[in-house]
Amino acid sequence: NCDAWGGFVCTRPRPPDKAIGEQLVALDCEMCYTKNGLDLTRVTLIDEDRKVLYDQLILPKDPITDYNTRYSGITAEMMKDVTLTREDAQAMVLDIVFEDTILVGHSLENDLQMLHIIHSRVFDTALVFPHPRNPGRKPALRLLAEKFLNRSIQD
Repeated sequence: NCDAWGGFVCTRPRPPDKAIGEQLVALDCEMCYTKNGLDLTRVTLIDEDRKVLYDQLILPKDPITDYNTRYSGITAEMMKDVTLTREDAQAMVLDIVFEDTILVGHSLENDLQMLHIIHSRVFDTALVFPHPRNPGRKPALRLLAEKFLNRSIQD
């Protein structure tokens, strides 16, 4: 029961009109710093064919103090006309991701926490792949991209 989770919302059963919807969806959120810590600034959903289902910038409740550009890619220029809220993004995500959808991502608990969504069907690369030197820690996405995709990210 999601009512007991203080403003968090559970993904819903798939409605009959969306029976041919996405079964596997990648989720990534970007965050910037505000006076109250990290806050949501971008939400991206991509299907298994790499089709972008949703990609929007989100206006945090508090003014941004650090765009965290090195990791987020977000700049002040990108955010200047943004009006969408976390609630707007949450509603859109809940129209795409249903309780039977498998969400794929890296450290998904952070993304779902920022969206205030509870979802139980996840494939989290931070948990599936062990850290190369410390099995008790999560591997950085940067390390996984280098090892498995032969790509350099977050330089």
